[in-house]
Amino acid sequence: MAAVNQDTTSVVLNQPNNSGLHIAIHPLTLLNISDHYTRTAIQSGHGPVHAIGALLGIQSGREVEIFNSYELQFTLQDGSVRIQDEYFVTKQEQFRQVFPAYDFLGWYSIGHRPTTVDIDVLQQLTVYNESPLFLQLDPNEIPTPARSLPITVYESIVDIVDNQPQPMFIKAAYKVETGEAERIAVDHVAHAATHQEGESSLIAHLSGQRNAIKMLDTRIKLLHEYLQDSVQGRVPKDHDLERQISSLCNRLPTISGQAFEEEFMTEYNDVLLTSYLATVTKGTHVMSEMIDKFNVVASASSHQSHGRPRRGMMG
Repeated sequence: MAAVNQDTTSVVLNQPNNSGLHIAIHPLTLLNISDHYTRTAIQSGHGPVHAIGALLGIQSGREVEIFNSYELQFTLQDGSVRIQDEYFVTKQEQFRQVFPAYDFLGWYSIGHRPTTVDIDVLQQLTVYNESPLFLQLDPNEIPTPARSLPITVYESIVDIVDNQPQPMFIKAAYKVETGEAERIAVDHVAHAATHQEGESSLIAHLSGQRNAIKMLDTRIKLLHEYLQDSVQGRVPKDHDLERQISSLCNRLPTISGQAFEEEFMTEYNDVLLTSYLATVTKGTHVMSEMIDKFNVVASASSHQSHGRPRRGMMG
């Protein structure tokens, strides 16, 4: 892979950020970025790691929440990064089908500090968002009590340099915000480990089920092979052992009788009805929540003026 031309010219403004933007990052985004970097680092061996992805979320006025992210395809040409627009548009449309409320808010990459290469990426992505955010992960940074995560978030602005407008970055404050569902999922991921180091309750349960089914399958195959070898005369017949196998088979419930089919269909219909009622109840609850939110928004919109437009895909 060709090397990226890393110009050391400072593209970050060393001044306080007075934009008033409140940025919240959800854990799924951080997990995606970390996983992207880890896979790319393993695949590249000891070479440089280049990873770029899009940030998705919701902006309401000056409140920005980054909920998710996905990887972007790009090429290295003449020491610069070129984002594949066709892949980006296709991926964005696919995400909109699942998460219609999520907009493209910015992008992330790997590095110690922004360079002119990131400015080049910024200029390419302003087609889809006039002022995208930039999240940079520094995997070599040692976490400190004052800064527990090795990430930095930048806002993109335009500054006057030598009487010419120049796109620049300025650091922005952020916080990590977690919902109840995300907290449970992250806790499960954090406690999932190998058998030697301990494991979560879900993994332990699934592992036990798998081992039990595997052991049952092995023993059934052993009995089946013995009976085949006994019929073909490969091994001497043991009538006592065959009676035990026959007795074991007779203990299995009969699944071909009329009574079994009637009882099975009765229980099957009961399960389907219970599932249907649960789905209807859940749908009713979601609809009720949506109506409550709509009433709140409608009431608020009648007393407040419209805020700043949301960041999103530009037509």
